[in-house]
Amino acid sequence: MVVSIEELACLDTLIWLRSGAVAAARLGVSQSTISRRVNHLAELLNLRFFKPNGEWETLGDQTILNLERLVHQRYRWIHDRVLRIEAQYYSGPLFCDPVPDGWTPGNFDFMEIHTPLRLLRNGVIDAWIGCYPDVPDEDDSELACFHLTRLPSHLVVAVDHPLLCLGDHITLEDVRRYPSVALPDNAFPKVQKILQELGLWNLPMPVRRYSSDKWEGLMTQDLRVGYANSFTMHLFSAPHVVLPIDIPLETGDTLVVPRAYVKHLRLLELLAHLNGKAVILADRFPEVRVVGDG
Repeated sequence: MVVSIEELACLDTLIWLRSGAVAAARLGVSQSTISRRVNHLAELLNLRFFKPNGEWETLGDQTILNLERLVHQRYRWIHDRVLRIEAQYYSGPLFCDPVPDGWTPGNFDFMEIHTPLRLLRNGVIDAWIGCYPDVPDEDDSELACFHLTRLPSHLVVAVDHPLLCLGDHITLEDVRRYPSVALPDNAFPKVQKILQELGLWNLPMPVRRYSSDKWEGLMTQDLRVGYANSFTMHLFSAPHVVLPIDIPLETGDTLVVPRAYVKHLRLLELLAHLNGKAVILADRFPEVRVVGDG
């Protein structure tokens, strides 16, 4: 059984980018070619691909498919083929504009960690800029982490929020009297745990992919308390204010890659690019610390 480079590229680009039109444009083929190649691959591997809630899912035994993906991934790395990089919604524009040479970008719209991690472990993508602390542990046998930045997270509210009337006397107990924004359970498990221990993260919003009206837009409603850092404050459509309360939540950017390629020249070149970006960001934002080797 042979899965061609072209067929698997069509399938994985479609699954990754979620759109036949976008996948076709990225690969320089027609949408009918994408469909034909994906259907042939499905027949060959006795699989079914469907898209029930905006995300592609696979029905059937994926053992052979995932083994083929790892072989094709190795081919991309070794034979200087274009590699695929993904990132959290705010990290992508900060670190991948312009896109590093030899890489092609994702949609940069994830609002959870499980999909990009699955794509990375299965060989669909080749690198992911994740949101620390919700990245793999250092002893992960498949994936390796290269930390780039650290910065504090803040509680934020709209400029007309009643909490601002308390001035510098505001307490965390005051904040707990208002709803605080949350994502679906386990979207960012480590961040969720920290905020829940503070009595926050209590108003879940059904958001899996980023758009400003579904995230920052919703955070302005119903006197909600939101969260932001130096990288995300500008994303609000209306002005927001940082509350004068420190919370023990430090976030940041971490490059996650398959452990098999940590010494590859292409990975070292990518790291040099990203660490250079981190230095620029630290110069721009006083709260940002560079924690890589740049």
